[in-house]
Amino acid sequence: MRKYLNAFWFSPVIVAVVLSLSGLIAFTFFRDCLTDFTKVWGPTDWTTYLCYLGLFAVLFVCKKDFREKDEKRAWLIFCFFALAAFLREAGIQHWLTFSDSTAFKLRFFTNPDNPVSEKIIAGLCLLCVGGLFVYTMFLYLIPAFKGFFKKMPGSWTIITLLSTGAVSKIIDRLPSNLKKAGIILDRDGTIFGVFQICEETLEMMLPVLAIIALMQFHQDKKLFFPHKSDQTEPDGDNTAGK
Repeated sequence: MRKYLNAFWFSPVIVAVVLSLSGLIAFTFFRDCLTDFTKVWGPTDWTTYLCYLGLFAVLFVCKKDFREKDEKRAWLIFCFFALAAFLREAGIQHWLTFSDSTAFKLRFFTNPDNPVSEKIIAGLCLLCVGGLFVYTMFLYLIPAFKGFFKKMPGSWTIITLLSTGAVSKIIDRLPSNLKKAGIILDRDGTIFGVFQICEETLEMMLPVLAIIALMQFHQDKKLFFPHKSDQTEPDGDNTAGK
């Protein structure tokens, strides 16, 4: 396992493999109604929650790896986003409002019938998550891209994590965007089912990729970003820490 964690391609390949397996399982056992595979408390839902429980356990176990001041800060940020992602998956956007379907859409804030108090609470939540996200990107995004082009495994995991989250959101909006364009997908049809499988599987991979990042950090902290003290350039099969 250690050998594969040192490979820059490990994280994107894991995403591709799990996505393929998810589709295979869905078309094998849920071919009559693909959305049964991704429904609330369906197979993907349960698996996602289990993955988040695994992430929280690994965060606790790996806490001792974050020794320096900046590393402790990174661990706290990691914990915050892990908890935020878990609550988002659990439906916190529905808990924050009694007057609308979700608190994190523009229509919620522009609807004059929604209580101001709910708008303030939802706005503060968005401000906290968004502000910390921008701060985190300011700290780590450029180093991550430098490591990405140097084929450093940790940087590839970070970029894969961000890309997976972005693609899952794009797929989530596809049916409604197609509807605006006059293309209405049958919610029991194959195309809609494929979109759901892709979206839910990619969301399921977010805590898995976070666990991989923690394992790589535990194995060797230099797997993430270029360091001035590095004497050699990492290659595609970086073996640092072996």
